[in-house]
Amino acid sequence: MPDPREDLRATEESIRHDAEHVQSLEEEKQALDPTDPQIAHLSAQVERLTAGLKDKAVAERELSDEVQTTK
Repeated sequence: MPDPREDLRATEESIRHDAEHVQSLEEEKQALDPTDPQIAHLSAQVERLTAGLKDKAVAERELSDEVQTTK
């Protein structure tokens, strides 16, 4: 049977990891010349990661609610 507390911790860690990855990509973009074509690729990666963060945040809230009700 899944443990909502473990799932919550894993989701939190995944969100932190994605946020750190977004930060790293943004720093990489900042170091490039604005006309560098690599910026579009990096921006697409940021877009993909941030879209996934919304879903993970929803899951995190739902797991948090579940953990609170099973206290």
